[in-house]
Amino acid sequence: MKLYKLAIRLPDESTPPEIINNSRFYPYFKDCVGALDGTHIRASVPPNIQGRFRSRKGGTTQNVLAAIKFDLKFLYVLAGWEGSAHDSRILTDALTRPRGFSIPEGKYYLADAGYGIRNGIISPYRGVRYHLKEFSNHRPENAKELFNLRHSSLRTTVERVFGILKKRFRVLDAEPFWDFQTQIDIVLACTIIHNHIMGVDPNDIINEGMYEEPEPYSITSMLTQREEREEAREWASKRDEIAEAMWTKPMERHFLEILAEEAQKGNKPSNTFKSVSIKRVATSISEKFGVQCDAKHVENHLRTVKNTWKTICTIRENSGLGWDDNMKMITCDGVTYDAIVTAHPKYGQFLNKKIDSYDEMALVVGQDMATGSFARTFANIDLDDINEGSIPLNFDTQHVDEEIANISSSGTSKRKRKNVQENVEHDHIQFVGEKLGEIAETLKKFTEDRTPYLYEEVMSMEKEGFGDDFLCEVFDFLAKNELEAKAFLAKKTKHRKIWLQKFTQD
Repeated sequence: MKLYKLAIRLPDESTPPEIINNSRFYPYFKDCVGALDGTHIRASVPPNIQGRFRSRKGGTTQNVLAAIKFDLKFLYVLAGWEGSAHDSRILTDALTRPRGFSIPEGKYYLADAGYGIRNGIISPYRGVRYHLKEFSNHRPENAKELFNLRHSSLRTTVERVFGILKKRFRVLDAEPFWDFQTQIDIVLACTIIHNHIMGVDPNDIINEGMYEEPEPYSITSMLTQREEREEAREWASKRDEIAEAMWTKPMERHFLEILAEEAQKGNKPSNTFKSVSIKRVATSISEKFGVQCDAKHVENHLRTVKNTWKTICTIRENSGLGWDDNMKMITCDGVTYDAIVTAHPKYGQFLNKKIDSYDEMALVVGQDMATGSFARTFANIDLDDINEGSIPLNFDTQHVDEEIANISSSGTSKRKRKNVQENVEHDHIQFVGEKLGEIAETLKKFTEDRTPYLYEEVMSMEKEGFGDDFLCEVFDFLAKNELEAKAFLAKKTKHRKIWLQKFTQD
């Protein structure tokens, strides 16, 4: 059997031991079988085709695609692509070649953002911190950043392999003098020798075992753009599930139990927990579960819980659903279940299943949802004040009738009678307009309850460095002092900051 068939094999469906034996990665990446990336190797080609081989750094290179396992061994190598080719294009070629790169059903590789998210490939979140050095001084603050950090920790294994390969075989960094086909063969040969060394040298990582040879032919059919988009959405959803799963159920239960206690103690003014409550949760989770959890993690997960509660409330508003208060379960028959889940697949996890920590969620975030309890209509507005001292709408028009009678008895022409009637109608219209204006003014006074606006403006100063507890105290003070509140709202941001600093001293 040829050496490369023994040295380089695609993985089976088992979870790599490097993931199973590390609580940072398992069970979140249990379906991950390896990492994927490309590297540029110096190339020497005829002048007439050098343009195609010129990489972004300026030299002529061949772009080599490689998949590796976390024991630092190559699983697949595709060498010889021009240096100007995009990584995702090379990956597509690898997937569509006879006996090419194949991914076990339900499994995936980690890749950088250049490959995008697609069937069997999970890349990091864009626009979110990713590289390890970006987390050196600041811990991850939410599920996406935590996912990117752990994704980077695993995926950098492929970069280590490339570094070892080039350090071990200096010929790969030297100016090649063979024909280009030989240059490609040398790259492939070096990867085979590397794998062989990793399997037999006791000073290197011990090989965890050989893998079954893949099927002789594995051809991936070409997908339409619509199918590619659907697959991308599917794997993006899988990435979200992995990110959210990094906050485990026991951690969430503990999180809710503590915050429920804090809410009952009154440590949640204005629907915002005091910082001491948030810090208590972070400290307790860190100690109990042996993870790094700080206030930002708690606040971000609190937003996730609020969204979950909102979803539960939305589902319960649907007709045809029941509620089992003993089991804390939304109940429905099979037909209703199928209809709801077809329209909203994510609702399925809340139907005919006990909702964990429901009572605790109700205490922690239940009062944060809009209820409409403050809404009012015209019937709620007392208009007695504006009616005092004013003429009623059905005012006495006897003097008008007498005027019309007098004019008629004196032989006034029909045209004059018409003018009098028009004057009366004008008086009616003018009076109604005045009354509507008074009503509008009353409505304006009623709707000018500036408490919600005041709260938003006070809490907006958090971005200027003031804490939640302090701003809640400021809001309580201003809510009781109308003149101070008006003065605060009239100030610009820099003057508000000065006022708040003075308030702190007082």
